[in-house]
Amino acid sequence: PVTLRTEVAPALPTVIGDSDRLIQVMINLISNAVKFTSEGSITCRARLDGPRLVVSVTDTGVGIAPADQPKVFERFKQVGDTLTDKPKGTGLGLPICREIVEHHGGRIWVESAPGKGSTFSFTLPASNSTAPRGPIDLASLMRQLRERVVVTAPVSAERAPRILVVDDDPNIRELLNQEFLEAGYRVTLAANGREAIERARQERPDLIILDVMMPEMNGFDAAAVLKNDPSLMDVPIVILSIVQDKERGYRLGVDRYLTKPIDTEVLFREVGELLEQGKSHKHVLVVDDDQSTVRTLTDVLRAKGYRVGDAKLDDLLAQARALKPDIIMLKSDGSNQPDTVRMLRFEQGLENVVFIVYQ
Repeated sequence: PVTLRTEVAPALPTVIGDSDRLIQVMINLISNAVKFTSEGSITCRARLDGPRLVVSVTDTGVGIAPADQPKVFERFKQVGDTLTDKPKGTGLGLPICREIVEHHGGRIWVESAPGKGSTFSFTLPASNSTAPRGPIDLASLMRQLRERVVVTAPVSAERAPRILVVDDDPNIRELLNQEFLEAGYRVTLAANGREAIERARQERPDLIILDVMMPEMNGFDAAAVLKNDPSLMDVPIVILSIVQDKERGYRLGVDRYLTKPIDTEVLFREVGELLEQGKSHKHVLVVDDDQSTVRTLTDVLRAKGYRVGDAKLDDLLAQARALKPDIIMLKSDGSNQPDTVRMLRFEQGLENVVFIVYQ
């Protein structure tokens, strides 16, 4: 059990600011403390320090290593990569806390040691008024806290999307397994590319998360096999790797390419978007000056349920910007094709588009 305590100094001055945003800071800090404190206490304190109000949240949880403390307020950082005391690290709301506090003219910091808990503190400029504030509405605060920390399944368990997680690092597999299970997904695990292909053919997942550097068969080779299997080619693949080779991944047809260290907030957002896209048929842009070819491809693709648009080669950039298709089928003209693809993907904000070049 975890006990929530408050220690608020009497007759604190008024603070002028956005109450909703400041409540959000407290909710983020308390929910972070709850997540990483399996037993003990969480203490919220407020006191006056000269012209500043100092608010702190202290927990008796796992603590944070000194080397990791400068990173906790950076965007998209998950501190800790082992599962000895799952969960490790810090919540993803801390960068938001910093932005809100600094916007109000304050600062935020952490004091912590592994195994000894953490204290997150922030300051706010106090106004000249000394009128005391009313008592903290703990019931309201805890109600909002529960809304943030309680995870609800996206659908019933038997109909929940199945995620295939492929990584040779058992810690990463277990981390993602727990994160997705807690979010209500079904999860299948594989330790290498060959095992991933076998599991995918057996269970046909709704989405695959794939590492690159693995023994027996690496992630790029596995993605190539999966994207050329008629029964699996429409399953979204998210590459999650330390290897920086997005262009190769997108050439193979992967849907997203994310780099480690794992940012669970971004990963969950991308997974959600891909699964949502899968509920409706993808949009294909056919680019060819030969109208008979365009008509043939359009008929075939629409028969398979795709939404189809078309463009001439000269109109490719404008149409791609306007339609933002999922797939571009492009006739090769044998000249500047690689430059065209690179410009579309990296300069026009279409890096997640799958390109199919034909002759």
